[in-house]
Amino acid sequence: MINEIKAYWDKQKKEYEDRYNETFLKDYERSTEYLKKMESYLLSKEKEYPSDIDIVCTLASLKLELRCGEYISYLNSFLNKFEIYLNNAQKARVYTNIAFNHDYTAETLEYLLKAKDLDSPFVETYTGLGLYYFSMYQSNENKEWLILSQKYFEKAKNIDDSYEYFFNHAVSLYELKEYEKAKEIFLELLKKYPDRMSLLLSIVYCEVYLGNKDKAISWLEKVKSGEDENHNLKTDDISAEQIFDAYYVLEEYDEFLDYYSNDVICQYYLADFEHYYYALWLKDEKAKFFALEEKNRLYLMDAIKEAIVDEDYESEEEKKKYIEELENDKREYEEMISRVKSLTFKPKVRLKLYPEFSCFMVDCVRHKFK
Repeated sequence: MINEIKAYWDKQKKEYEDRYNETFLKDYERSTEYLKKMESYLLSKEKEYPSDIDIVCTLASLKLELRCGEYISYLNSFLNKFEIYLNNAQKARVYTNIAFNHDYTAETLEYLLKAKDLDSPFVETYTGLGLYYFSMYQSNENKEWLILSQKYFEKAKNIDDSYEYFFNHAVSLYELKEYEKAKEIFLELLKKYPDRMSLLLSIVYCEVYLGNKDKAISWLEKVKSGEDENHNLKTDDISAEQIFDAYYVLEEYDEFLDYYSNDVICQYYLADFEHYYYALWLKDEKAKFFALEEKNRLYLMDAIKEAIVDEDYESEEEKKKYIEELENDKREYEEMISRVKSLTFKPKVRLKLYPEFSCFMVDCVRHKFK
């Protein structure tokens, strides 16, 4: 049935692209007409074959595209009627699809573990688990979450050897400080995807923490910020800060400071930008340091004054709490400035890598019906 469904989708896609001369689904309003045609087609098929898993899962994904708000309830209703007739792989498919729409909540984990316990054959199940546990690690940096994330990313890449799954696995190894293992994977991927900026940056970071400064700088000089025009994953979009923070960690302060010109630095809230202040003080950029010090001190003082005279609060308690928070920010700022001027320690910057937080719906029409 899935081939028949895909053929009908391709027909709608072609009609749209011939008519508008743009990629299907690029414009939601224009795409809605064709999505509704697809929905009508699937609903008619559902009447003929109400227990067909391909029809139901594709229709659920379509409801999500149409922003119907019925996605989860629709799949749960299907399970209530037909779960006893489904095999384990079919159940795992539905569970994984439900998990995706819960957005890394406890319900996400619940349904993904249900799918995993049924020996799900779908790479999306284990990608979802890897991403869930990585997001938990991001919240509290508990290494146990990261170990679980790495476990499931490894499972995913053993099922599917696509770039994304190998990249995610390497990122989890990097965050576990398994820099050599991570670098080996990034280098292997680079053979298939030469000059891919996300890989070059990842190799730089590995070399930094392996203590290979010259190699890190050599790789770093090849990295360009911005979107990679040859690739379109979120992790292919490299920010300039990701590059220049590496120069800071490598103690190449001139290159680090060169990036933060007056045009660039005005885009940042600098009151907690301790490593930038440190580099300015260390390199004797005193005029710029003092100007920024005073600018941000005045900003914090003015914020406190405005909070005191402002009457737009729900209660006196709310006002008091907000003023205390601002005063604490001011106090921490002054403490930071004192630390920097003493040069007693170097502010730490951790060079972080992130997996591709992508769709892990098994039957996503947007990503699977390209």
